Amino acid sequence: MSQPHVPVEDLQCAFQAIPEEMGHGIQPPEPSEMYVVPGHESALNPDTAVVVGDRGTGKSFWSAALNGETTRMVIGRQLKRLRLDKVQVGWGFSSGVDNRNHPSRRVLGRLLDNGFRAEDIWRTVILHQLMAASEDSPFRDVASWDGRVQRLAEDPEMEERLFASLDDQLRARGERHVVVFDALERIGEDWRRIRILLRGLLRVGLDLRQYRAIRTKFFIRPDMWEDEGIWAFPDSSKLTHGAVDLKWRRADLYALLWHQLGNDPDAGAAFRDWVAASQGESFEPVEIDGTVVYVVPEALRTRDTAQAAALNAIASPFMGRNRRRGKTHTWLPTHLADAKGQISPRSFLVALKKAQTITERRYPGEGVLLHFEGIKQGVQEASSIRLAELREDYPWVRQILAPLKGMTVPASAEEFYARWREAHVLEAIRERAGDGQEDEDGPSPYLPPHALETPTAGRCEEDALIEAAIEIGVMSRTADGRLNIPDLFRVAAGIGRRGGVRAIR
Repeated sequence: MSQPHVPVEDLQCAFQAIPEEMGHGIQPPEPSEMYVVPGHESALNPDTAVVVGDRGTGKSFWSAALNGETTRMVIGRQLKRLRLDKVQVGWGFSSGVDNRNHPSRRVLGRLLDNGFRAEDIWRTVILHQLMAASEDSPFRDVASWDGRVQRLAEDPEMEERLFASLDDQLRARGERHVVVFDALERIGEDWRRIRILLRGLLRVGLDLRQYRAIRTKFFIRPDMWEDEGIWAFPDSSKLTHGAVDLKWRRADLYALLWHQLGNDPDAGAAFRDWVAASQGESFEPVEIDGTVVYVVPEALRTRDTAQAAALNAIASPFMGRNRRRGKTHTWLPTHLADAKGQISPRSFLVALKKAQTITERRYPGEGVLLHFEGIKQGVQEASSIRLAELREDYPWVRQILAPLKGMTVPASAEEFYARWREAHVLEAIRERAGDGQEDEDGPSPYLPPHALETPTAGRCEEDALIEAAIEIGVMSRTADGRLNIPDLFRVAAGIGRRGGVRAIR
């Protein structure tokens, strides 16, 4: 029996419609854009306080989705055990700077300078969020954050009484209220202030665990998770033991692709029909507030064989003319992974979008939507984007990778030290960090690796750079102690590796 015809023209348009910018700030995404990753259930659970994830893994995406009523319902319909229909959500901190929900970085700095304790600041922020619509709010007649914090700091008994009363009210209604904190690298202009504010926030979150209906959720970066100074308070382990990493497995990435194609406004119907005819699987339509979201069938979400079969129908099955070059289904995620094995969903989709464009332009007669040469070039494109993305959160990455251009990895630590010393990398990082921070909010401040501020006795400062790079997945150690850089960052940085994807020169 012949296989159903792949709707090539429809899928070409669907691939081109894949967005290259996945960020949403504080605005909830469109319901049709949301692939609810089954493995992220723990991260989305209101009872999970700490969620660790690097740039592009979904911290801000899920923060915004939880804060949107419709998007929260989309999540809740697919992850029913979370009972999100009985959950209210609000911002405790975000990339927004309008001060309606929480103080901005500038205001937080002023509050500290005015002598307010970090814990009093965050207790005020959380209580303000919980009582935003209440006639009984103690802040109704106070316009400034200074005044609000002052009022609460002067009357801790009132604060405790209000938290207990709010918890009772929520429990009586069978509801919970989650206050979400994202973009926490923006709360201060340097590591000293970030540590003070974040340590105070986490202590407040720990104290509030005594209540059953009031919850706090903190989305934090790996470097903050690894910074011992942030967790230096009694009983911090009660938060860290329940922490969850935001991870994307290979199956999740391909399911995201099928979700993208199946929910495309123009090509979605043709793709869904093809999946039904070729795979015997149907997308389930779910209607929420007048919007229909098509849920990827379980086989295409979880079964390796089904995902590989679907991919092979539209892509070269191998990364060359035969199987010796590797199977496309496994090769692609492997070459987009960082040193910790993590893959940004944005990198994955961008690589495929670029691969389709190149295939259409250069290999139109090959009979596939995604030719293996196009996929290789797509990985190069994704590498450049991912490296630029990482530099936004960790600007010092530019300084440590630039001197490595032209070298081949794996290499010894001494080879890295020599290149960094010749380029005066440590001096450049310190100079940038000491330039003085601008007061306006928006872009994150320049934060050097926190390990540089607390060097380990008996080890050189370049070791701190290596540890920082390992923390964020830019480097790894091989079994024989040498240092390696994954293709994802190596390619765009012009660093070579035997047998790897060609570096961009």
